[in-house]
Amino acid sequence: MTRFRGGTAARLMGGALAAALLLAACSSNGDKPADGPITLTYWSWAPSIEKIVEVWNKSHPDVRVRVNTSTGGDEIVAKLTAAKKAGDLPDLSNTTYQGLPALITADIAADITDVMGERKSETSAPAWTMTTFDGVNYGVPQGTSPMFLFYRKDIFEKYDLPVPTTWDEYAKVARDLRKADPARYLATFPANDAQLFAGLAQQAGASWWSVNGGNWTVGINDEPSRKVAEYWQRLVADDAVATMKTNTPEWQAALADGTLASWLGAVWTPPILATNAPKTVGKWAAVPLPQWDPSKPASGVLGGSGTVVTTGTKYPKEAKKFALWLNTSEEALNAYIEHASIWPAALPGRKLPELQKAPSLMPEQTDFYKSAAEIDEITVPVTWGPNVPAAFDSFNNHFSAAVTAKSGFAKALELVQRDAVANLKRAGYRVTE
Repeated sequence: MTRFRGGTAARLMGGALAAALLLAACSSNGDKPADGPITLTYWSWAPSIEKIVEVWNKSHPDVRVRVNTSTGGDEIVAKLTAAKKAGDLPDLSNTTYQGLPALITADIAADITDVMGERKSETSAPAWTMTTFDGVNYGVPQGTSPMFLFYRKDIFEKYDLPVPTTWDEYAKVARDLRKADPARYLATFPANDAQLFAGLAQQAGASWWSVNGGNWTVGINDEPSRKVAEYWQRLVADDAVATMKTNTPEWQAALADGTLASWLGAVWTPPILATNAPKTVGKWAAVPLPQWDPSKPASGVLGGSGTVVTTGTKYPKEAKKFALWLNTSEEALNAYIEHASIWPAALPGRKLPELQKAPSLMPEQTDFYKSAAEIDEITVPVTWGPNVPAAFDSFNNHFSAAVTAKSGFAKALELVQRDAVANLKRAGYRVTE
């Protein structure tokens, strides 16, 4: 039986839905000894994950791991939910941090406290918070995503632009660059990137989801989020920033040719820029996000993932061992850093030699990873809700309309709040606003 210590499932779900979940949990697979060689199935979208898993397979001939890379991070909750209904869950899966609460309440992510519970001092605080609920660990954190402002040094120098340290300065730089060169923008406000907006809102003090005694509170339309929305609406309305969507050919070309002079990204950004804009290598630098109040520095969360052992595995002992190895062992982290450029959540992994060097995108910035560690220290605690995909879809829809109109950002937030609350209630959660 999968146990949820201290009533974690009930606190996350509430009411009759939690009772149904617990009943289902009792039928989950327990520890079963493996007789002879076994094969574990692992779902992941990490770049070159096959090369990393092969390191394990070479040294663990009795416990082979087969990787399925057909599912992306945005799809993982829906795909795992469908697999559970079909009785065909993989043994393990990668998951985004924002997707984990949904996997817990759906009785897909198993309790792994027996292997993670004593590792708090060895784990980055933001990652620990997002994988631990009511003292129960449901995932082995893989990496964290401290946020940075990446900017083109050559463009800033050409137009004598200061590197902004506050959001007021950022807005001024955006306007000054447009005046100096109407062909360029400091940045884009992408209506398809709810995760970026959430990270910026978190930095400003927003708490979009919280749970207490099984009762969920949704605060997407809270005051800090409205402040961020109004800030970006002014920039969009003044044509001080672009509105192209991220991860599109137009956006990639704008980063490559200097139409966009900066990117609000995270520690994982350098290899993406180096791949998509190879001619700009050596022209970028990175600094922490601009601040609302420099006397109280803060940062939000922009991505990050971990590994869950599912309740469908017949081999929980072996699956937990692999999950721990994948995200904490020196040999796995070395392979991850080489092939996937992660910033490990496991603190000892941050001492590995490759993380003492500058990223290839910014060969002069030898303090990049030191800065990443410092940003982790000011990253606010974040609780994701069980319906993040639905809320993010609503954001994309309503903010796309607001960006087109160059107005109505506050109203868009209201509508996202409305949709997120309604979605939770339809799923059977107890909700307050």
